[in-house]
Amino acid sequence: MTAPSSSKPTLAGVFNLASGAMGLIGGGILLLLGLVGSGVLWQTVHGPEAPLAIVPIAFFGPMALLLLVSGAVAVWGGMAALHRRNWPRVVLGGIAATICFLPLGVVALIVSVMAEGEFSST
Repeated sequence: MTAPSSSKPTLAGVFNLASGAMGLIGGGILLLLGLVGSGVLWQTVHGPEAPLAIVPIAFFGPMALLLLVSGAVAVWGGMAALHRRNWPRVVLGGIAATICFLPLGVVALIVSVMAEGEFSST
């Protein structure tokens, strides 16, 4: 006889996936903003101010990278939660989800911790 299962892992997975999707979209927008801003400055600024063209990508690039990586990890953890496998991966996804979008990430992390016993080890 198997233990009764609740909807907590499914909720954690949905919240992880939603927050991860927001992180991936936001990271893509920031990367695009930095690339377009640098491209526009590269085409318009001449003379000794030309090295300033790198400022937008230097500013937005690290933030975009952080959001893209944490969004991918949150989606990875969300998929593990929906399959009810590998609880540490789900918690890691919840932590990454808090970086992407704080309210959904905190809820995902809390629900993931509450549902610890419902995950298989594989």
